[in-house]
Parts: sequence; structure tokens; C-alpha cells
Amino acid sequence: MYRIIEFIVRFKEYVSLSAVVVMCFSLMTFGNVAQLGGFRSVVVGGIGWLQSAFSWIPNPVALKSENAALRELNYQLSDERAKIRQALIENEKLRKLLEFKKQTTYPVVIADVVGKTTTEVRNYATLNKGADDGIQEGMTVRTDAGIAGLIIASSKNYSLVRLLINRDSRVAAKIQRSRIDGILVWEDDQTMIMKNIPKSYDVKVGDEIITSEYSNRFPQNIPIGYVSEVRDDQSSLFKKIIVMPAVNFTSLEQVFVVKMLPNPERVALEKEIEDRWKSRNSNQR
Repeated sequence: MYRIIEFIVRFKEYVSLSAVVVMCFSLMTFGNVAQLGGFRSVVVGGIGWLQSAFSWIPNPVALKSENAALRELNYQLSDERAKIRQALIENEKLRKLLEFKKQTTYPVVIADVVGKTTTEVRNYATLNKGADDGIQEGMTVRTDAGIAGLIIASSKNYSLVRLLINRDSRVAAKIQRSRIDGILVWEDDQTMIMKNIPKSYDVKVGDEIITSEYSNRFPQNIPIGYVSEVRDDQSSLFKKIIVMPAVNFTSLEQVFVVKMLPNPERVALEKEIEDRWKSRNSNQR
């Protein structure tokens, strides 16, 4: 019974037409035009009433087509919305980058992060700019927030950055408020430790950390992060200062490569002294 009703609803126009045709052929057998005239008005009125009575019933075929069209439109609108949001985010980032580039006193190259490598605690990033853009090993990598890392290798079109959150990273740093110097090293995950700070020195949570003028790798006075915790180590004469980097390495996408290299004479001299110290220690063993 349900199938019959569904068939009638789906093809109601054809069913109505067939019924009218059958009635017309039946009436033609009367042969009396006067009788047909009166009956014709009754038939036409009845058909009109039937159409109005069943007009509220939706057509499944039309509904299916309409739903498909609505789904397609909804997909297109959703895709356009996602593209617009992404464009707004990228425009905001580019605006900040361009504003920073105008303000900085160092010559910089804007580069995109095209790859990240995380092997245990050796964190690296690959940039889409290389030697053809003037990028060389030893250049500083930063964002508008602060230091991101150091260029350790470059090819024609790409370069590799050793990120700040790498166990091989060492940064000569300074507490901006109290001008206390120390060495920043990797701690764990996204944090670092500022070493060689005696317990008697003035260090507070929230103090900003910047690069020191004693650094032979990074330009001075570039933000690094802030003090998130100060611990008193009972087994040491120094404080354990936990530093949170200013750069969000999880969402790192665009960076500036500072086109400035350390003084080669100073680097060579310090490396020579360090090699002598290592050689002397190894001979004593």
C-alpha cells in the first residue's frame, strides 16, 4: 500500500492526466453534448480540487535534487569561509613582519619555515631561503617576538636552523632589569635554564631576558624570553632560573634571518682557546 501511495505522489501529474483521459473516453460514449457540457464542469472542478488537496505533499525527487544543491552550496560556502579566514591570518602575520622589517636596524631576509625536524632534543627547522639570498652559516634567526635560532648550514635555495630549544644551543644572555649576565641552555621541551647566577643576585619572576653584548653569535639586546620560575638549589651556590622563550616554536611559520655574521677574528681566537682547554683536559685524563 505504501509503494502505491509513493508511486501516486511521485507521478501525481501523470496519474491525474491518465484519469482525465479515461473519463473523457468514457464520456464520449454518451454522444449527448448537452450532458457532456454539465459533466465537464464537474470533472474540471473535481480535478482542480484534487490538485489543491495534494499540492501540500512534497515531491521526493524534487526534494532530493534540492537537498543535493543545498549540500553543494554549503560545501562551497564552508570552503570560501576557510580560505577567507586563512587569508586574514596570513595578512595579519605579513603586516607584522613588514612593520618589524621597517623598524629593525639590521638587514634581514624574510623566510618561511618549510620543514621541522625533531629527533629527541635536537630541534631544527628548514627555511626556503639559502645562499642565493645571502644566507650563510652563523647568521641569527629571529621573529618579531625574539630569538628563534642560528643558521648552521645552507644550500643554494634552503638553509637549516638550529632552534633555541636544542640541547646544543648556548646563548650569552642578560636580565634586562638588573643587567645580570648568564648563559642560557636547553632544559626540557619548551623551556631553558639561565646558569651561573649566584643566589644573592636580584632575579624575579617575569624579568625579561635579552642577548648579551658578550655573545659572539647573536646581536645584543634581542629578546629571548622571560623568567618563569626561580628555584633555590640547596646543593649549589647558584640559582636555578627557568626561562620561557618568547618565540612560540610550535606555531613557527615565518622568520627573519639577520644578515650579520660574528666577528671572524674573535670567533677564531675563542675557538682556539676552547680547543686548547679541551686538549689539556683530555691529556690530564
